[in-house]
Amino acid sequence: MNTELIGFFDIIVGFSWLVILLSSFWVVRLFKNDISHYKLFFPAMAFKLGFAVIFALTYVLVLGGGDTTAYWGGAVKLNQLFYDSPSAYFAEMWQVPSSETIRINFNSRTGYPPSWIYSEPESFFVCKILSFFSFASFNSYLAMSVMSASVVGITSWKLYELVKDFTFCKHWILATATLFIPTVAFWCSGVSKDTFVLAAFQTIVYISFAMIIKGKSFSFKYFILLAISILFLFKMRDFMLVAIGVPLATVLMQRFIKKIKDNTVLLWSMRFFFGIVIIGFSAVYLQVMAAQLAENAYLEELAVIQQDFANNKLYTGPRYDLGVTDYTPFGIIKAIPISIFTAFYRPFPWEASSAFLMLSAFEGLLLIALTYGFFFRSGGFRKHLKFVRSQEFLIFALLFSLILGFFAGFTSGLFNVLIRFKAPFMAFIIIFFASRPAKSNEITEANKH
Repeated sequence: MNTELIGFFDIIVGFSWLVILLSSFWVVRLFKNDISHYKLFFPAMAFKLGFAVIFALTYVLVLGGGDTTAYWGGAVKLNQLFYDSPSAYFAEMWQVPSSETIRINFNSRTGYPPSWIYSEPESFFVCKILSFFSFASFNSYLAMSVMSASVVGITSWKLYELVKDFTFCKHWILATATLFIPTVAFWCSGVSKDTFVLAAFQTIVYISFAMIIKGKSFSFKYFILLAISILFLFKMRDFMLVAIGVPLATVLMQRFIKKIKDNTVLLWSMRFFFGIVIIGFSAVYLQVMAAQLAENAYLEELAVIQQDFANNKLYTGPRYDLGVTDYTPFGIIKAIPISIFTAFYRPFPWEASSAFLMLSAFEGLLLIALTYGFFFRSGGFRKHLKFVRSQEFLIFALLFSLILGFFAGFTSGLFNVLIRFKAPFMAFIIIFFASRPAKSNEITEANKH
């Protein structure tokens, strides 16, 4: 037990913020009482906050620390740096951390952030985000945890509001997928890089499809939120921008193709051009990836993530091996199916060595059941696939899940890391496999939410 993190003062401040936030969300629920889907708002936010507390207590009381407590430590040191020297604080917020900057800006009065966090710009960026929370939380780890959960809770709610009216999926599945997946709530609600990665990703998806599908105009607020979200992903997990960008580009191209479908020459010309661009981009990317791996240098992002979890006891759990030995572009292509399969469905129950892994295994079994239904549902697979091609959100959901699934399955190596890695696509792949053409009575029911 780390009394520095879970002392009396931290409990008082953390509990106070928990009460304040829950009360605020309840007030929002009361003000929105006339909107039917807001009946889920308070349960969804309480679900996030509850798992954030469980996440925090698990790390402090059971594991004795880890990456989350290191993020907290870095944020606290930045908070102390602000009161010692505001100019040094703002300089630290903008510059890339190095062995020189830590000696210049920090001192014995401020204390020094954890060296293994500070040496990774991607990880220390999380500390910079949390430093804003440190002022209102009085450096309370529990308070920072519930504040972080509130941020991702709101972005998850906006994602739910985006998909709640879709008629190609039962409403309870849409709500569960976006708001109530236990492993996503646990790993992406507390003081964690994954929390802010998920929040940034959900913000980009919400804004993009609010304009694409619902026809909302691009506002200054959207511009600011997009800029912040893109910056966050670029700083913390830049390959997410590739995983988002390719499916979004495909959706936009699909929409453009629909507009020119009567012009056969232009239609096939655009399809050919888009196909060449995709093949060329993929070839270049695979070549770069192969060069890195051939030099025994894992993908840059993999190295960062492995270092993030190096001092975390939880991540010494069971490993998996895809059996990949050929790191040429062709070898990587051959590894795509097993990587995606691993990301989607593993760990299996017999591979789970902890309660956390068993929970993920049960979610994998449910996804296997949905996958079976997708391929063998009445009406035929080809008819269902034709329906999916007409739904822009489902196209994005599939492509994003496949791309991120490949990244997650190919690079993680540890089941505990894999679960964190795949959290952003869980809602999307569940919605995809649960989708089917809506019946008239279901369309009527969806309009009530």
